[in-house]
Amino acid sequence: MKKARRIFLILLPLLSLCGMRGAGAEEFRIPVYDGDDSYIVQLLNLALTAEGGGHSVRAFEHPVTQARTLREMQSGKFNIFYSGYSQQREQEFIQVNIPLSRGLLGYRFLAIEEKNAALFASLHTFDDVRRLVTVGSNSSWPDAAIMQQAGLQVVTGSPDTLWTMLRRGRFLAFPRGMSEALPEIRREATNDDSGGTALILAPTVMLGYRYDTFFYVPRDKAHLAAIVERGLQKAYQDGSFMKLFENHPVIKAAFDELKARPRTVFWIDTPNVSDTTKNIPDRYWLQPAENDHMTLVRDKGPVTEPKN
Repeated sequence: MKKARRIFLILLPLLSLCGMRGAGAEEFRIPVYDGDDSYIVQLLNLALTAEGGGHSVRAFEHPVTQARTLREMQSGKFNIFYSGYSQQREQEFIQVNIPLSRGLLGYRFLAIEEKNAALFASLHTFDDVRRLVTVGSNSSWPDAAIMQQAGLQVVTGSPDTLWTMLRRGRFLAFPRGMSEALPEIRREATNDDSGGTALILAPTVMLGYRYDTFFYVPRDKAHLAAIVERGLQKAYQDGSFMKLFENHPVIKAAFDELKARPRTVFWIDTPNVSDTTKNIPDRYWLQPAENDHMTLVRDKGPVTEPKN
């Protein structure tokens, strides 16, 4: 109940816009999986404001599987949703071709047991990661395939068991997107009564690949995708996108964590990406060189050193 109230309070200012629609305006009905996703709804509202036309957002608390959400999209309950990229989703729906968090979902902090910190501090090459580390994921998550194709040892489990599996040593690291990791690991620390070793974010290393969350709309709602894409482009042009991105508390906390503990980023080339997605302009993606606290490492060794 507390979580539901928290989500409702986050979304209340946006929900109040539903009565302000004008002639020809569209209502965007979006499921929200968690209160940590407030940034996504704020970004959608920002895009609609930038585009103009009196469009509105109606957000629904919807803590169910994405598979169920997709079924309900087809039935018309929702007309827009957000998800990590996959070719299947891009083919089944219309993808709005602007990454929503500039690729932060593909910059992965590693949740680990504190007792294993020394092991992760000893990782210097991709071969070290492949040989010494097992990572946890869900088989239906697109990033599981990304890591498997890079040769990483991936142990799969259901989403609601992965944190327990980490604590029980079924795998050594649970990769979480930069904007997900801190809220999740703090929540897990609060909920853990096992008395076992503490969970932390590996303080010296992380994974990275070009990957992010996108908006998707049904194939017969192309005009909705066009509205959102134009709005996001305008928000970039007028600076409001970057203002939201840089000042949202969850994202700001993620960069503060990286500033406090610079990391080596083991970079994976993302397979199975359409030409359309592959050719999204670089200006919409966070570039490692923009950040002073990342050292990018590919299979052949470091290619970007942190600035002094």
